Amino acid sequence: MHISLDSALGRQRRLNSVGESVLQIAPNAAAAYSLRSLTGGDPKVVRVRRASDNGERDFTSSEITSGEMVSWVNQQVIKPLDIQALEADGRTGDFLIAKAAYALRSLGTRQATLAATGDTVARANGKFVVQVRRSSDDALKSFTADEITDGTLLAFVGTGGSDNGFVKTWYDQSVTNEAGDTATGNHAVQATAASQPKIVNAGSLLNELDFDGTDDTLAIDFGADLSQANSLFMVHQSDTTTGSANEFFDSSSSDSPRTLLDKSGSDYRMLAESSVGTGVAVTTDKSLIFALYNGASSLFAKNGTATSALNAGTADINQNSTLGSSDTRFYDGTMQEFIVYNSDQTDNRTAIEANIGEAYSITGIPAYDDEVDGFVETWYDQSGNSEDAVQETAGSQPKIVNAGSLVVLSGVPALLFDESFLVAAGFAFSPSGDFLAVTVSKLSSNNFIDTRDGGSDGFFIQQGGSDFRYRYNGDGSIDVSGNDQHIVATAELNGTTLTAYKNGSSAGTDTVTAGLSTTEALSIGKVAFSSANALTGSVQEIILYDTDKSANRVVLETNIISHYGIS
Repeated sequence: MHISLDSALGRQRRLNSVGESVLQIAPNAAAAYSLRSLTGGDPKVVRVRRASDNGERDFTSSEITSGEMVSWVNQQVIKPLDIQALEADGRTGDFLIAKAAYALRSLGTRQATLAATGDTVARANGKFVVQVRRSSDDALKSFTADEITDGTLLAFVGTGGSDNGFVKTWYDQSVTNEAGDTATGNHAVQATAASQPKIVNAGSLLNELDFDGTDDTLAIDFGADLSQANSLFMVHQSDTTTGSANEFFDSSSSDSPRTLLDKSGSDYRMLAESSVGTGVAVTTDKSLIFALYNGASSLFAKNGTATSALNAGTADINQNSTLGSSDTRFYDGTMQEFIVYNSDQTDNRTAIEANIGEAYSITGIPAYDDEVDGFVETWYDQSGNSEDAVQETAGSQPKIVNAGSLVVLSGVPALLFDESFLVAAGFAFSPSGDFLAVTVSKLSSNNFIDTRDGGSDGFFIQQGGSDFRYRYNGDGSIDVSGNDQHIVATAELNGTTLTAYKNGSSAGTDTVTAGLSTTEALSIGKVAFSSANALTGSVQEIILYDTDKSANRVVLETNIISHYGIS
């Protein structure tokens, strides 16, 4: 236990040789917000939402400084089959259930365990992704994702100039249920050797399925028609942008109406009885495509950029479908991934795209360049009073990671407010007498902290022109120059004297009537009683005391100025 000798010695406590935290120097704060520890321990300080998939997680002060938080924001480790639905507390809902999922990588821990049906070499059940026919003797063998990358598949096919490998079965990795114990089994199959896409060319692994544009195709039997809404994700690279050799997916080559994803003219086309051009050009670059078939709410996206309000029609996906062909037209290019959801995945699109973009280094997907933003959903109160400052609306959350990098001010972690704000909903800062408020910030405009009700009652600090402005109820106002600077701003009430301090030095006084009568919740970044005048600027620390802490002020300010490197 820390024993204070302040009163006995009649002087302010100095920082001891070990070093004291802020709340050891001056305990009993009404609320205390910071990205560093104010307690001497390692408390959780923020709850962070990453923009790529809206996942949320709590972080301690040490996890921020160590880089763990930034790494988590930039990580795109959740594969499609493991993604859960978004709930109020993050991605904690039901798993997203795909109707079919094809790739040469594993698409998640919930990948289906399958039998190697038709292999010429007997194999135990495994998490297979592809069945390959080698050209030398037409032998068939199924392979896991690891067996593709570790050389097992290539060793089977051969490494000579005449050794080719072809895909007979592109296995469906999806499962039918939450438990993940039942395979869906909607495999994409081609029994005719001459029409099988290539995976090994002249002894070299392609690590993709190569469709020749002449007769290569894979057939899918979904078992039943898939009524709208339907969502498709595809990773592909076309070999040509001319002619009609880009037939990616067709729900039937004979039935009409049908669902189709192909090229019309120079652009991608969606068709579900009606035909709609997307206005997005087919290129020869590796591309991630999202296509939602949902009547007038249909949507198309390439590399994360969406085109909405497309009416592709209302037709179902027919149970008889193909990859790589439509009627007598065929796809000339490669595919690495194809996932079908019999549901609208608009709300989960960015989460799915984030992992896929990372896996295939697709330009334009934020996760590929690790330029992901992280936002603060909760700034935890370290005082012990649980007066947490919260913002559940994503568009109003301050940043803590900007384009993949930690937000800092003078090299120290900070929150970046861009017309964003946080609210401590149950906390009305209304001391009856003396108080102390210490803040660390660099502001550009508008309100910083605010407790006012609809009138003038309350206390607030804001940017006012070129000044840092303090106001107390309706009868106190102090302007401090240098708002464009990184400063420690302190407001102290002793009796009826309100004093403003900048970086530890007095910057003005005013005589006021003691006592705050506001009942409004504390707002960080806006007017307390409305959403007006949202803050732009950087904030690092806010500590509020509803009692006299004048004896501790100098030591508090010294500690803060030293930590943040403020002149």
